[in-house]
Amino acid sequence: MKAQAIIFDLSAFDIQGAAPQEAGRLLDEAIDSGRHCALVTDLPHREAGRQLRERFGDTAHHIFSVVLTGADFAAQGHKAPYSVVLRTLELSREEALVVAASPAARRAAQRERLRIRP
Repeated sequence: MKAQAIIFDLSAFDIQGAAPQEAGRLLDEAIDSGRHCALVTDLPHREAGRQLRERFGDTAHHIFSVVLTGADFAAQGHKAPYSVVLRTLELSREEALVVAASPAARRAAQRERLRIRP
């Protein structure tokens, strides 16, 4: 099944080298195909907003259907960040793909049994 939503961890856009290019390509493809894009970060709201503006200008609110800041990647159950995003988008875990570079975000996605972009 093709992902109906791609959930990005902000860390996917941070790393030098190929990772941010791959995240950018996936983001462009998702936008072009009309899929939901969501963003999750453990950064506080103000810092996340600053970084989003640096990376995406004033268009972040048009790009991402959901932006979850202050995520606790160690949380489980209904408070787990990816669970919150899936509920908000009304999607099942099978309909989502996670793009994350941080180990904590990847572990959280694995606990939720989500597909993770290698």
